[in-house]
Amino acid sequence: MTEQAAQHQAERKRETANESTCRLSPEAGDHAGGGAGQDGSAMGQPDDYERGGPTWRDDTCGLYEEYHFLLQVLGSEAEVWKSLQQQFGIVTQRTQMIFGVGALAISVAGFSGHRLAAAGPFSGLTLMAGLVCILAGLFVALYGVVRVRWMSSLRGDTVEASFLRLLAVRNRKTRYFLWSLKLVIVGLVLYVAALGWFLFRASLGLVPLV
Repeated sequence: MTEQAAQHQAERKRETANESTCRLSPEAGDHAGGGAGQDGSAMGQPDDYERGGPTWRDDTCGLYEEYHFLLQVLGSEAEVWKSLQQQFGIVTQRTQMIFGVGALAISVAGFSGHRLAAAGPFSGLTLMAGLVCILAGLFVALYGVVRVRWMSSLRGDTVEASFLRLLAVRNRKTRYFLWSLKLVIVGLVLYVAALGWFLFRASLGLVPLV
């Protein structure tokens, strides 16, 4: 009974420690090196990869839980590191797909955009709006995902804090990717609308097909 009581008490202490970690104030978290909004440098300057999004407290609790889940499943910090490398690679590969689609749309618009705009104001305006959305999506991908930041530079005062920063940067890159994807999709929809209006006008004989 004594051993069971001691084990139960130790588990309660661990749970209390985990809860207190999630309830730390931002100042305490920054001092401990576990804040998701820091770049890991000695000066503690904010990292623009980490700006925006949820509050530090909620984000850090989620990152803390995910890190320990990965550590429990994968078994070691080295395996967690490899898993994060793969996740960063997946985001980069998906971003390359966005660049391919965006570049194709811009190239086609360069060859046939004047003909679509000749179908009328609606076609011209939707075409321009679509291209603007596509360019905005590519800019978001360039700014938020493609920028190089080595994983080893995102280190904190402890190994755990470093992994929390890596998870935070991964989440930020994922959000940038999703925003760029949405913008490109909206741009493609507008582009198709311009093309559809052109074909509709051409079917009525109002604009030439060639």
